[in-house]
Amino acid sequence: MLPVVSGPHWRRSDPGSLLRWEGMFLRPLIAVGLAIVMAGSVATAAPMTRNDAYALAKQGRTSHQIMRAAFPAGQLRQMPAVPMRVLVADQAGQVVMQGKTVLRMVDEGRRRATPVQVAVGHRILVKRYGRTGFAVTDLDVPGARSRKMVGPVRLDSGTAETGIRMSDPLELRYRGSLRVIPSSGRTMAVINQTSTENYIRGVLPGEMPPEWGDRASAVLVAGAVAARSRALYTESAVKGAFNATADDPLYLGIDGERPQTNAAIEQSRGWVLVLARRPLDAEFPVIPGDLTVFEPDAGTPRTVAFAKNTVVPGSRPGLGGQAAQMAMSFQGTPYVWGGAKPGGFDCSGLVIYVYGQLGMRIPRVAEDQARVGAFVPRERLQPGDAVFFADSSGYIGHMGLYIGGGMMVHAPRTGDVVKVQDISSGRYFDRFAGGRRYSP
Repeated sequence: MLPVVSGPHWRRSDPGSLLRWEGMFLRPLIAVGLAIVMAGSVATAAPMTRNDAYALAKQGRTSHQIMRAAFPAGQLRQMPAVPMRVLVADQAGQVVMQGKTVLRMVDEGRRRATPVQVAVGHRILVKRYGRTGFAVTDLDVPGARSRKMVGPVRLDSGTAETGIRMSDPLELRYRGSLRVIPSSGRTMAVINQTSTENYIRGVLPGEMPPEWGDRASAVLVAGAVAARSRALYTESAVKGAFNATADDPLYLGIDGERPQTNAAIEQSRGWVLVLARRPLDAEFPVIPGDLTVFEPDAGTPRTVAFAKNTVVPGSRPGLGGQAAQMAMSFQGTPYVWGGAKPGGFDCSGLVIYVYGQLGMRIPRVAEDQARVGAFVPRERLQPGDAVFFADSSGYIGHMGLYIGGGMMVHAPRTGDVVKVQDISSGRYFDRFAGGRRYSP
């Protein structure tokens, strides 16, 4: 769960949700966009819901016709993209980021400082230093000393499609750059700086079910225009360090994107609904009782299922059950990012420690641990098998050890402890990506 600001404009939302903004500007009441909804032969004026828009699209209406019906006071125009600044985490005690391409790290507090190149896959840990500064450490350089920075600290991914992964305080990837700034006390906030188009890529799937594009693509194009209009309205209305949050509307970065919604955004590139030459705060509301909710799904990443079967050094038959029992003995141990000893574990650290105590040498990170041993499908799992979970892109972001009965023992996240959890239902069932057996 994200750390959440507790100041006067914020409140804690439902468990597992992202941030919710209650400030004065993000959702102003603009009463434009009344549609004429036909009920038999009787016409009534009401806001056009997303279900109404979908019905029109299935009848063969174009996206332009849908927009004219939904927002008769507005006009469609093309406008250039602008940068969006999205608050994606707050009150974080530490931030860890990495990229699948070379990243560029900038100390914004030093005008003449030379940008630092971050190697592919290296994890960059950012913590507060002193009252205002930051300490930045490359966790993948043995013996590396922390680099002191004035801050804010910014990591840029350039035009890389893989973006930047933030693994702590949450597990998501973003296009553009991640900027770490001071928050309350000695904590930090993280702002994703990206383009309007990239922003709505991560927003639109939460506004309209992506699968609608398979049957009535015009509704997603109309939804893209509305989302872009609202984003540009927000960007112009809200000033400060950020002009949107990741919770309203729901924004999941790269991991929220879907092919159908990306295609609709590309098809409508630059088109915006305006009133008096200003972008409208446009949306298609959801009617009460509409339970169509967007959630990321993992699919089955090829890494787990198709990596070659290999023998783990030190492997012997019958060690899986012992590993599971040992991991169970650490229940209640705090989660520590990068931890691989009894004082604190992260998810892969727990696995490498218990098998290491049994004489086996397993790679350190989850993505590499998914490439060794032998693949095991869900229905053949045995105690001690490593189980992996992926985000919507197929990236392996979590793992645990199966203990039988549809349960695993794992180190979940910052602020939590090693514990047993069900993987036969819920989010871990949905995001299950396969298992690997290290001991035959």
